[in-house]
Amino acid sequence: MSAAIPFRPLNRPLPDISVTKRDDGSYLMRSNIAIGEYEKNVSALWHRAAEEFPDRPFLVQCSPSETWPELTYKEARDKADMVSTWLINNGYDETTSIMILSTNSFAHAILSMGALQVGVPIVPVSPSFSLMTQDYEKLRYAADLTEPKMIFAESADMFGKAMTVLKDGKRDFVTASGVVDGGMAFDELLIPAEEAVIAPKRDAVTHENIAKILFTSGSTGMPKAVANTQRMLCSAQRMAELITEQTDPATDPTVVLDWLPWHHTYGGNMNFFSIMRVKGTMYLDDGKPVPGLFDRTISNLKQVKPTRFSSVPTAYSFLLDEMEEDEELATAFFDRVRLCQYGGAALSQELFERMQVLAIKYTGYRMPFGTGWGSTETTAVGTSVYWDEEKVGLIGVPYSGIDVKLVPVAGKFEIRVKGPAILDGYYKRPDLTSEYFDEEGFYCIRDAVKFIDAKDPSHGMVFAGRVSEDFKLSNGTWVEVGSLRLALIDALDPLARDVVVAGHNQNEIGILIVPSEPAMAAMKKRGLEVQNPLDTVTDPEYLQKVEEKLKTYNNNNGSGSRRVGHAIAMSYPLSPDKNEITDKQYINQSAVLENRAQLVERLYQNNDSADVLNLRKMERM
Repeated sequence: MSAAIPFRPLNRPLPDISVTKRDDGSYLMRSNIAIGEYEKNVSALWHRAAEEFPDRPFLVQCSPSETWPELTYKEARDKADMVSTWLINNGYDETTSIMILSTNSFAHAILSMGALQVGVPIVPVSPSFSLMTQDYEKLRYAADLTEPKMIFAESADMFGKAMTVLKDGKRDFVTASGVVDGGMAFDELLIPAEEAVIAPKRDAVTHENIAKILFTSGSTGMPKAVANTQRMLCSAQRMAELITEQTDPATDPTVVLDWLPWHHTYGGNMNFFSIMRVKGTMYLDDGKPVPGLFDRTISNLKQVKPTRFSSVPTAYSFLLDEMEEDEELATAFFDRVRLCQYGGAALSQELFERMQVLAIKYTGYRMPFGTGWGSTETTAVGTSVYWDEEKVGLIGVPYSGIDVKLVPVAGKFEIRVKGPAILDGYYKRPDLTSEYFDEEGFYCIRDAVKFIDAKDPSHGMVFAGRVSEDFKLSNGTWVEVGSLRLALIDALDPLARDVVVAGHNQNEIGILIVPSEPAMAAMKKRGLEVQNPLDTVTDPEYLQKVEEKLKTYNNNNGSGSRRVGHAIAMSYPLSPDKNEITDKQYINQSAVLENRAQLVERLYQNNDSADVLNLRKMERM
């Protein structure tokens, strides 16, 4: 692929960044583009869209049927006003939250909008709290902490048992499909709207009002609760607006196909509100980047033909495998798409290059990519790559309004942030607040970064892993897990979906391999059986291919901080309930190492187990 072929042109601004080095070796970074004014109530976004494009579909529910349900901007606004009226008339206010158990739907959107605009906080929690658990520990914890007055779920059949766990005789239980014992149907909330009742409440909402409470993935202990204020939501949308290509919503509307869950900060904050801000249409994807569900995404892509595609790196792996074999899909995908985005984890350079080959074939241009860095605590913003870039793995430069502090640690920098989109403290947890904020008020997320160009920091940063994930080998050699993981995923393509790196206080690096879905499917055809979390791959054909790729990798990476000495491939799927993988399919390294400690021990035992690859021993043979 020739770098001389230009990227598809986008009218995006170039970065304008100030960088100051301090006497202690730390850096301060910020955008020179002022954030300016932004809304005080996020409801202004959908009211504006409903006024200008009342009949435009706001949400469309994808399904296998020929007819897809639509919710227009006017319908969404009017029904939200009905819900607002019901809430006010039934004693809901800023002290009475609403917990939402199920994932994206029309009812979920309408209930959220009706609550948000009059200052009633919503608490969307992961469906895994209700559906992928035996003890409901996380669900009980979330409810005890946020004290919801209402519990909502899309389906009484699916979430009825979880709702029963939360019954206390005082809460309202609402479902869109079916009714739980003692509960009510969602349609009962759709009473005639009373603007005279709603307007004073809507006008009284300020930046300080809590709009929603989101929970982190809970990588250590129980998930942390993050109160998202109206200031955080509104400022984040303004930040995104300043770096996004502006198109005419009347003649060139934005169309997206999105599966990202609304209980997650990017799906529920950035995507949900940004489609309103640009007055576009969001198709709710009934697919997902997991085996058995991505077929629906492929079918939907052919019909929707989005103008922007945003997902996790795993989705690109599935998508490219299909587009390289399906000309109809590739033609539909490249018909209108102007920009691809990824998040949750780094996209491999190999996937990026494969996308460019197809983009050139079908459009004559290379495909622009966007990405960034953020978290639940930062309302999904922090830093962003919003210019044409040749490489992946970058996290870019700060958004307008975000101050970044970089503190030197072990040859890289710990990144810290503050600004209007950053939380002031964890919800009802002053102990965590004091732990995660420094003396200058910067939030310490404990991620590590490096400069792309140390001589000119204004070029931005590259992600360098979690500060807490890095470790030392027994000889004192530091292992940088973040960059090593990405290098190994590239080296093991297409055999591995991901890699977990081990080796703390050991002589050599060891890895636990998560086989790719095609590799697992092929092994199952050859008789692979999986029964418990300690099951591993013993398939000779697969292990031989892994061994060959690791030998090639080691030949090019001789240093102790990069060379792999031992490897095991895990056959048992990663567990969301045990925090091993998030809803966005990002692997929690520490949780996997802790939960599968016996596999780590086996990596370093001197035995001839059929499932353990001892690279050093093999090289001596």
